[in-house]
Amino acid sequence: MSTAKLPAWVWTVLNVVGFQAVWLVSVIGAGRGTWWPGLLVAGLFASLTLAFSPERQRDLRTLGIALPVGFAMDTILVQSQCLQFASPYPLPGLAPAWIMALWLGFALTLNHSLRSIYTKALPTFLFGLLGGPVAYGIATMRFGAMSVQSDILQCAIWIGLVWGLGLSAIRWLDLRSTTTEKGQPA
Repeated sequence: MSTAKLPAWVWTVLNVVGFQAVWLVSVIGAGRGTWWPGLLVAGLFASLTLAFSPERQRDLRTLGIALPVGFAMDTILVQSQCLQFASPYPLPGLAPAWIMALWLGFALTLNHSLRSIYTKALPTFLFGLLGGPVAYGIATMRFGAMSVQSDILQCAIWIGLVWGLGLSAIRWLDLRSTTTEKGQPA
């Protein structure tokens, strides 16, 4: 199956809507003390995306890079005592399962609805630098999915740096693996 018959804008809209569903269900669930609803919706979103993706192999490669880097990024934020996540299943002190559901969904937007940002180094860094604190701020203030454990400005700057550098690292590793896969020097 593929999206070859769908106009590109339809695929982009479906990708955005699907990820927003993952985000909302994950943060609302975490804020209410449950970690599993986000995993369920993320699994469905990932299954559908990979079933219909015009770039399935690239999506799988991006997932293989983004999931461990994302886990490390959010674990760093917890270990730095900047944030505390609600529903810290399976282990407090590490990125929780519901955050990994978000990473699963987010990674599947990078080659699709976020392609115009992800293909360029500076927009990727700026998106992480600015978007990370905004998304975490909304999850914190509106849904109670996490709490800030230190000065809010200091924490926002730290989240922005972790996200800007982390997303840039994901992009760099993804591009490097793509180049290596095509038989060109990395």
